[in-house]
Amino acid sequence: MSLPKPFMPTELIIPAIKVKANIEPVGVLDNGQMDVPKQTEVVGILHPGVIAGEQGNMVMDGHVDSYSGPAVFFNLKKLKRGDPIIVCDMNREKLTYIVQSVESYPTSDAPVDRVFGETDERMLNLVTCSGKYSRKKKEHEQRLIVFAKLDGDYEINK
Repeated sequence: MSLPKPFMPTELIIPAIKVKANIEPVGVLDNGQMDVPKQTEVVGILHPGVIAGEQGNMVMDGHVDSYSGPAVFFNLKKLKRGDPIIVCDMNREKLTYIVQSVESYPTSDAPVDRVFGETDERMLNLVTCSGKYSRKKKEHEQRLIVFAKLDGDYEINK
């Protein structure tokens, strides 16, 4: 079983919560936080950063809601251990990551090293907001993080 050839994903599919979304690269803001896509139905991938199939933490984020209602990651909290998360590129190459855990933290207590730090594993970490929205701080009180690991079957499916 050979390791997958890494690629920059362009689409995220999460069957359990009926998500099928485009992925766009996002950077880091001046305050050190990962940026998010402007559109609420698009998922951001930290770039430069780990890409699909590479060793390390590939990090994606998306909005939980907007002023008009639910956004791309609204149902992320419903994922369960074992659920598949599929990333694809423009050539329809795809890799499947398996949910290991779904965890929520107060924003200031989010495990930044675990999400963004180095690891020997091939991980996909999905990040979104959760909890109450603070109008004063202009952000949600919590961060919801889905930790997923590349499926052991490394065959690239077309």
